[in-house]
Amino acid sequence: MKIRNLGSVAAIVVLIMAGCEKEKKVWMEPELILSADTLVFNGVETKSLFVSSKPASEGEFQVVSYPDWVVVYPEAGTFNNDVEEIAVASLLEGRAPGLYTGTMEIMSTSGSESVYLKGFVGENLLYTVPETLHFTAFDHSQTLEIVNGGNVGFSFEAAVSNDKLSLSHESGSVGLYEKGSITVLLNQDKLSSGTHQSEIYLTVNEKVDTIAVSIDFFKEEKMMVPSVVVDAEYSKSTDKLVYVTSDLKLNIYDPLTRETDHINLAFIPTCVAVSLDGTKAVVGHDAQVSYVNLHTGEVISTHNVSCKAIDIVLASNGWTYVFPEQDQHTTVRCINVEDAQPVESHHTGYSIYAGTKAKLHPSGKFMYAADNGLSPSDLEKFDIQNGTAAYLYDSPYHGDYDVRGNLWMSQDGNRIFTRSGNVFKASEIQEYDMLYNGKIRFAEDDNSYYSSTQVVGLDHSEAQNNLYIIAGNQGWESVNQPFLYVYNSYNLTFRYQIALEQYVVFDNSGGGAFYAAEPHFVFSNASGKEVYVFTRALGSGLLNEWALQTILIE
Repeated sequence: MKIRNLGSVAAIVVLIMAGCEKEKKVWMEPELILSADTLVFNGVETKSLFVSSKPASEGEFQVVSYPDWVVVYPEAGTFNNDVEEIAVASLLEGRAPGLYTGTMEIMSTSGSESVYLKGFVGENLLYTVPETLHFTAFDHSQTLEIVNGGNVGFSFEAAVSNDKLSLSHESGSVGLYEKGSITVLLNQDKLSSGTHQSEIYLTVNEKVDTIAVSIDFFKEEKMMVPSVVVDAEYSKSTDKLVYVTSDLKLNIYDPLTRETDHINLAFIPTCVAVSLDGTKAVVGHDAQVSYVNLHTGEVISTHNVSCKAIDIVLASNGWTYVFPEQDQHTTVRCINVEDAQPVESHHTGYSIYAGTKAKLHPSGKFMYAADNGLSPSDLEKFDIQNGTAAYLYDSPYHGDYDVRGNLWMSQDGNRIFTRSGNVFKASEIQEYDMLYNGKIRFAEDDNSYYSSTQVVGLDHSEAQNNLYIIAGNQGWESVNQPFLYVYNSYNLTFRYQIALEQYVVFDNSGGGAFYAAEPHFVFSNASGKEVYVFTRALGSGLLNEWALQTILIE
């Protein structure tokens, strides 16, 4: 009865398992397992090596080769769901002092494996160190490991070739079968951004090993700006950088002290202009203009204006000129901000096109402007000597030389540089005014009329005879190039370029990534020996991605 009952139970179990579609058996091929991959013998010794399979199974093994300074027993056998022991004995008696090595190969029905054999006769000093160490831009330290591969302990001394590195300790000892380590530290105050070389000298028993060290180092030099830079101007009269940011501030940066003063604004800024003597500024807004005293750090007055300002000019006569962002054919709004109750007037003469950008001539008498949204693009001139701007005339060309909607004046007022790279003369005599005077050419330019590369920002240093230029590509997804270009201002020839400092974003695992610096505004100081570039981290996802980079010109 018991047998029949057990059979019935077994049948039921089989039926249940057969009906369970989700339950599956997975068969794994047995794998040969050895208890060690290295055996070390000090003189005459016997070591045990255990052979098995995973998962446990029945199988056969055979030792197919081994060096002549050991004997193996048994050389073949079986493992029956269990562990089999192999005895390996060294035959080193009477042999010359030294290190003996070899490999024991084992084959089985579950695969094959090998064991590395080391045998010492007498005392053998052996150690290994890396040939090189490399510091990435995210590393501040590295560990130098000294592995004792001999059968005696030893002491060591370590030194570095220069002051770029320091060591956690310069001497120590490594015991039998142990590892020693030295922490190698970067002396960050001795390093500048870039690639550096150094060496570590390790002395053991009067033998010197040289470990070459390469260092990729990044040092944050730029000043982070905690908001979006909307517009900026530089006063060479006072050597101060004035810029407005999206957090409703006008900022005055002193390159000498590296300090920034902030003036709160009541409205979102769209543009800024500084007077020729550097004492006053005006900030354009949507339907307002703020007049600011840069010495006292206060907003003197705020005035209504009948447009949203895309550009603004502050003249020495106390008038400001606002260029509208919208309304196509329109007028320059003119306001005497020194007047207690100023009345907005509009420029006389021909209308302008919305989006026109303008610059004050260094004489303070005139404004030059570049229209936007028109084809062909052109330059225009305004007389501001009597307060309200008076339109005078445009350039003598009609499509002969591209302007492309923005312009910059030379420091001496003799030339006009445009976004397209074309350069024009400036003169109080109309016959000689706005005449073509050459072209700034970029490396990828050919001699054709049109080039996709254009000037994004430009500053002229009369003291250094330099043009400092940032450039970009025209297009729907235009990106400014991460370089400062230096040109000869006399003959417009290229001198050299300087790569702008990248942005680094660290992760939580000791690494990170670098992002290109996209330049937007460029200025130089009165001596022309320092250049200031506002940059944005391209595609970084940083909360604060704007920064001010200072570049020294040799």
